[in-house]
Amino acid sequence: MVARKVLAAAAALVLLGPALAQDNPAPSRIAMPATGAYPLRQDSTQLLGSNLIGAKVMSITNESIGRISNLIVSENGAVEAAVISVGGFFDIRHKDVAVTFKSLIIMRNRTADAIDHVTLAASKKDLLQAAAFQPLSQQRADLEAKR
Repeated sequence: MVARKVLAAAAALVLLGPALAQDNPAPSRIAMPATGAYPLRQDSTQLLGSNLIGAKVMSITNESIGRISNLIVSENGAVEAAVISVGGFFDIRHKDVAVTFKSLIIMRNRTADAIDHVTLAASKKDLLQAAAFQPLSQQRADLEAKR
């Protein structure tokens, strides 16, 4: 009698095995990047993004242009561009313009632990005449609105 129950249970497992296997999702094929390094401190040649976002942007002629409002970072971690909010808070001509990160001249404060301001080889007028930056979310919304 016990042998029959064991045999019936084994048969049930054999029959249910494929069904149970289908309930489990296949392991993800996406390779997760390995984390092997944990930096302990900021190097003197490195900048904190939190210090860069919000930094004043000035022209070479010392004209106030605006502030850095965001950074554009590639999937491999490189900062490719900075988004500058051109114009003041109440300025009617206010808009966001992206410039390459390499075009920024970053001026540190006296103790070199933060950013005093960022200099750009363009004027406020140049940036106001440039095309406005559109993040991906805005591009998609504009595309949906046209449909």
